[in-house]
Amino acid sequence: MEDKIGNPFRPVKNVRTVYDRFHDKVVKEVQVQFSDEEPAWIPYDTLLAIKENEIELQERIRNGIA
Repeated sequence: MEDKIGNPFRPVKNVRTVYDRFHDKVVKEVQVQFSDEEPAWIPYDTLLAIKENEIELQERIRNGIA
């Protein structure tokens, strides 16, 4: 499915690596801006999940399931 994602970095403005004390691990975060809202920092894995969800929804719409 990863090949169908396209370019998940289009909305990405910046990247950083931070230590998450709550989960006790290092996390890669991306600063995203999809429209004219304020940019927000989200985990990179969350961005990939959003993109995968978009693809699944588009496929269901195409197949008349949504």
